[in-house]
Amino acid sequence: MNDLIIIGGGVCGCSLLYELSRYKISALLLEKENDVACGTSKANSGIVHAGYDPEPGTVMARLNVEGNILIEKLCTDLDITYKKTGSLVVGFDETDRKTIEKLYEKGVKNGVPDQKIISGEELFRLEPNLSREVVCALYAPSAGVIAPWELALAQAECAVQGGGKSRT
Repeated sequence: MNDLIIIGGGVCGCSLLYELSRYKISALLLEKENDVACGTSKANSGIVHAGYDPEPGTVMARLNVEGNILIEKLCTDLDITYKKTGSLVVGFDETDRKTIEKLYEKGVKNGVPDQKIISGEELFRLEPNLSREVVCALYAPSAGVIAPWELALAQAECAVQGGGKSRT
């Protein structure tokens, strides 16, 4: 008998099993494929967003920033690759600049750390392969990348070692 059944072994299902395996809960993860993260999670781009895009005050805005902070320690704990690459949203004209300024303001309201609008030599020093037509960019150094399949697999393995169960 299980206290909880998790349907789907993607990043979210494996994360839930991983967290629940820390408690005295009998949790079972069910995945229809032959391994975890074989669906949408496997095809995910793996971007760890900084948090400047969601509407301020939303749950997504809060969780983007909180998750961004937590992911580095989680990856260290699980011994999986995480690379803090930073992100650039580039603009080619004044209309783009206004959009970038709006994203920056959202990021400020959402609590995104160290983001800034850059241009000129600073921009091309950061990314020399950009088109010379780029006039400005929103730079968010807290953004990164991860392999979603690696994350899901590591969480599922740790969860099973901690007493969670998984069936494919």
